[in-house]
Amino acid sequence: MIPEMRNYSYEARLKKLHLWSLEERRNRNDIIEVFKMFKSISAIPFGTFFQLDNNNRTRGHSAKVKKNRYRTDLRKHFFSE
Repeated sequence: MIPEMRNYSYEARLKKLHLWSLEERRNRNDIIEVFKMFKSISAIPFGTFFQLDNNNRTRGHSAKVKKNRYRTDLRKHFFSE
């Protein structure tokens, strides 16, 4: 740890050092992993977690991921949601 930063809070240290929070880094890495799966760069097939939406209203691209709905919050914070 940088000795001068010891007395600052977590948020203040992130701001001073121009770093992202842990939550932002996790979200970014999740998006990168989905891209790799979609482009078949990852060893995990895209269809394992996602399916493409075959709706014609995709606003100019065909890579819209279908959003599933669930009655419980069990899968709310799961990777594919």
